[in-house]
Amino acid sequence: MPLGNQTELPDNPSMSRILFIDSTYPKPYDFTTLSEQAMGGTESSVLRTAEILSKNGFQVAICQHVRESQMIQNNITFHSTKSCQSASFDHVVVLRKLPQLISYQKQFKNSRFYLWLHTYKNKEFVLKRLIKTPRPFHIIGNSLTHQKHLNQSLQGGWLGTLLNLCRAKKITVNHAYNPIPQFWSALKTTDKNLNQIMFISAPNKGLEQVLTYFQSLKLTSPGLKLLVANPGYRADLDEPIDGVEYLGALPQEELLKKVAESLCVFYPQTSFAETFGLIYAEANAVGTPVLAHDIGSAREILHPNNPLVDGHDIKAITEQVKKWQDKLPDVGYRNEFDETAIYQQWQDIMKLN
Repeated sequence: MPLGNQTELPDNPSMSRILFIDSTYPKPYDFTTLSEQAMGGTESSVLRTAEILSKNGFQVAICQHVRESQMIQNNITFHSTKSCQSASFDHVVVLRKLPQLISYQKQFKNSRFYLWLHTYKNKEFVLKRLIKTPRPFHIIGNSLTHQKHLNQSLQGGWLGTLLNLCRAKKITVNHAYNPIPQFWSALKTTDKNLNQIMFISAPNKGLEQVLTYFQSLKLTSPGLKLLVANPGYRADLDEPIDGVEYLGALPQEELLKKVAESLCVFYPQTSFAETFGLIYAEANAVGTPVLAHDIGSAREILHPNNPLVDGHDIKAITEQVKKWQDKLPDVGYRNEFDETAIYQQWQDIMKLN
């Protein structure tokens, strides 16, 4: 919880100082927000990653452009843009935006910089190599799949090859998984509603396609019910459909309890590729499979016992649901996403030894 009027952590020059900068999310957030409200996957991952680094002895701060005052919570300093200017850092991780990274490079002249991306980039992304920056920086993706895609976008294709020949600057790309708390596995239950399936992503991530598929499923499985949750940063799509219940934005623990009690997370959409896909890892962590198409990082992040389905084939989707109603695959928490593994990935990226 916030520690009153404290504003600065004890200064220890032997500890590496790490700053995460979020200049896009429209409202301030912290660990209280994480426990009490729905939150986007990027923001929750920033908080959990910061906490892991802090637990391992590093001074960690988060700067949010909409925050008005500075505070400390869970041993992490939350900065406003103004209060951030009076501090210094060894490592600065900027979310999403290269222009903000360039701006902060001018402010923190002795820091190492990283651009942490959470989306796939189009072919024009290679032009970022032509933008002059005060100093080199690294890019961090969310998965090996994402890292490979970013490398292909930057170095591959005819334009990337041409820039390589012209010796344009190369940008190093790494990846670090989003943390999945181990305590989610305690929600795992054998008391499942085999007629309840869930959609737990933002509406723009294929919900219209999912609703169409669900209506087809209802023709052969009239008892089936679809619960639709929303992380809260997108407007709800609440078209009345028989068997569909719109839950709105739920705090994460409440949401995952419902996921644990469901047959599956129903996510056979084919239009939105996840760079990591918290829905994959979190659903599996509470013992629930995800009915998903082979797109983005799905194959990498899902539990090995969680099969994929052809999202273009409604017959295959229908058969998978019926198969799981007879016997569910044995899925669970993956240690690849625990605190030790996440810390090691960031340690390797930042060379914190």
